Amino acid sequence: MHVDLDLLYATTLVAGFSIAGVSFLLSLTQRGTESAGRVLALFFLILALSELSSVVELVVGMMPALLRDTLRMFSFVINFAIAPLFLLYVRLLIGSNDVATETLHRGHLVLPGLAAACAAAFLALPTDLREELYSGALFATLPMASKVIVIGLIGVEFLIYVQWLTYTFWVYREQRHHLDKLRRQFESTEGLERQWINVLASVLALYAGLCLVGFTLSTMGLPAPASRELNSVCVLVLVIILAIWGLRPRVGLSNNPQLVPVLHGQTRSKYEKSALTPEQAERIARKIHAAMHSDRLYRDPNLTLSALSKHVGVSSNYVSQTLNERVGQSFFEFVNGWRVDEAIPLLRGGDDTVLAIAFEVGFNSRSSFYTAFKKKTGLTPSAFKMQQAASREVRP
Repeated sequence: MHVDLDLLYATTLVAGFSIAGVSFLLSLTQRGTESAGRVLALFFLILALSELSSVVELVVGMMPALLRDTLRMFSFVINFAIAPLFLLYVRLLIGSNDVATETLHRGHLVLPGLAAACAAAFLALPTDLREELYSGALFATLPMASKVIVIGLIGVEFLIYVQWLTYTFWVYREQRHHLDKLRRQFESTEGLERQWINVLASVLALYAGLCLVGFTLSTMGLPAPASRELNSVCVLVLVIILAIWGLRPRVGLSNNPQLVPVLHGQTRSKYEKSALTPEQAERIARKIHAAMHSDRLYRDPNLTLSALSKHVGVSSNYVSQTLNERVGQSFFEFVNGWRVDEAIPLLRGGDDTVLAIAFEVGFNSRSSFYTAFKKKTGLTPSAFKMQQAASREVRP
């Protein structure tokens, strides 16, 4: 089966550029001016501009050399903003407080600045010399100044692929830290994990890897088969994923004010101005204990901090403060502890399945039961049940 690579390249290139442009306009029309939304709009714009020179050359064809080279260098420099903007968008989306949130450190501007300097130096060369460079003139025949510029451009092009790979690793790390914080606060993190970010990072890493391989082969004078086609397909996939998930209504941390301060490490400052006295905290702790021991509220799989607060007749802030400062646990750690305590004798002597026991004591999923049980006992529920069964068999 013959594939027209030129047609594939043209189709995916124009499609990626068009979707990025339309997504940029759509993101501007969405309600809300939160930082993540603004960065997302800018990200779509940067993705579109990174393909601008290729699209113009594909559609227009021949054009003045200076205009062509200016567009190429512009798109080249713009590419260096993709990875930093991606990292900033992820940080804002997941509520990270690492290093910078609203802006990125000046260090992120070093590579874009270096690329801009090399691009400007290249454009300052005479037109005939730039044409010789495009035609593959021998490096040894170039004037010294041109050699320096060529080396600079080759070096920064290599660095851009290294930059993308580095930033995708950075995004993975941010996601891992984010999930660790979520799991310390929530029984189930389903709907909050934003796993599509990892998919997007993987596509960007694949794109960077393909570009790096193609660049290395070209530098060595070897052919890079279908490199531009593969690259254009990766860009298209990246834009589609970002458009589908990035433009969805943002549900999660931004709508969960109780979680955000905890994830940001603000628990101590949150209670600095609290009027809760030690005596009041002790009374609240007794009420909470009674609600769990006598009323077995933990058996409700939909139990929330707000529901517990209403049950004991105390504000959510005071209940949360009591649990954090006197019990030393978050709300879900505390509730899951009661659930696990009830599950242990049921696993030890009952014939019910692990899943049935999980639902009976208040867990809403098998995975959350396993996580909480292993955290408290060091064993999974299945392993604990097998251990208890084995110990009964060896008894005389």
